[in-house]
Formats: sequence, C-alpha cells, structure tokens
Amino acid sequence: MGRDTRRYNLQFRPEFSRLHRDRDLRWVVPLSVRYVVAVTGERFAGKSATLAYMAERKGFEVYSLATTLRDIAVSIGIPLEPRYRLQDLGDELRAYFDDPAYLARLTLRRIHREHLHQRGSVEPLRRIGVGGFKREEELQLFQSLERFEHLQVEADRQLRFERARESEVMKRELAHLDPQPEFDLDTFEREIERRDLGGKETPWTEGYGQAVEGLLSSAEAKPIPNESSLAQLYDCLDREVGALDKRFRAFSG
Repeated sequence: MGRDTRRYNLQFRPEFSRLHRDRDLRWVVPLSVRYVVAVTGERFAGKSATLAYMAERKGFEVYSLATTLRDIAVSIGIPLEPRYRLQDLGDELRAYFDDPAYLARLTLRRIHREHLHQRGSVEPLRRIGVGGFKREEELQLFQSLERFEHLQVEADRQLRFERARESEVMKRELAHLDPQPEFDLDTFEREIERRDLGGKETPWTEGYGQAVEGLLSSAEAKPIPNESSLAQLYDCLDREVGALDKRFRAFSG
C-alpha cells in the first residue's frame, strides 16, 4: 500500500523538510491557500499587467518579491530610485544571508502569516499570485508547494523595448547616466536587459546576483503570449485561470 500523502497538501513535501534545522520553515508549513501562481518573464513582457488583471478581475491576492525588497529598502533608508540601487540591495541581501532564495523566503513567510486565519474556515481558500522572481532558487522555493502553477509571460525584444520607451520607464531608469545615452534598442539591451537577465557580479555578491535567464528555461512554465493587445492577454489569462480553478477545488478538505 502506498503512502497517504494528503497530509502534505499545500506544504513542503517530505524531501524538502528541514524543520529540525531551520525554524524559519515553520512559517510556510502548511500554507492555507487554494493554489499559488508564479508569474515570470523578461522585463516589459507584461508581468505587471498579468498580476494586475489577476488581482482586479479574478480576485487573486497578489504578492511580489520586489515589494518585499522595497519594504526592506525603506526600513534601512535605501532610495528606491534609480532602480539599480534596489537591484544592488537584493544581490547584497542574498549574499549576506548566504541564501539565493532569501527574498522569496520572506515573501512566502508573509503569505503564510496573512492566510493562517483561513485554516478550518468554511470559506473558499484564497488564490495567490506572486511576481518579482529574479533567480531559479526563488522559484524553486515556491515550486516545492503542492498546489502550484508557473506562468511565463512572453513578448519579443523589439516589442518590449517599444513598451519601455513609450512608457518612459526606460528614460527614468537611465536618468543617472552621464552622458545620457540614446534610448534605442542597443541601449535597452546593454543597460536594462543585460542586468536583469545576467546580474551584476562583484566579488561580494558573486553567485547571488539577478539571473532571470535561468528562470526562462523552466520546462514546467506555461507560456502566456503577450505579443498583441491587452484584450488577447486577458483572454489567455481567463482560460488559464479557469483551468486552474477546475484543477484545484475551491474548498479545502
């Protein structure tokens, strides 16, 4: 007779258990939510639009590792702009705590804490969307959950560059450079995309920097194309969320 694994629903599987050595894991075992969706993708692919739609139109509660990082920055007086300051802080935190998944661990602990009250409730468990992943280890921490889905938003480089330029986000992020570069595709690749995909390695943060490129090769990710209108993106998300709702029952037990 096989093992009854139902008691591991929405918590770490036995092979991931380190409770005897890591008291921090008590915050994520068990997790009382209906299911968790991680949203990844390259910069300006449409991750924020995806999470916003999930929150505003589908009733998800949305969390982000970037929010966790900004909260830490505010608490210690680190400016939120220019963006590279936050990127450097994230790298340094992962290195200081010797934990490539440090920000993910804090975010998951917050999710657990805020949904602890749902245990034993007759109300449907909440659906959770999470963004802001910068390393494989961060995603792997969430993949250790039983009820989990990974959506990867996709758009080609030219389109992402046009979105960055038209929104003026690119101009704002590069305002600290002197002299000011041309806001063209080469600058986008060199100053914005390269740092996000491969990180900025220093002797202090080597092995702990941003590495989004590793996330993009995940075989388990469900692709969400965002090459056209928001309406088409939303239609795709409607289908995906509908399928998830059918797969994961609304009530626990």
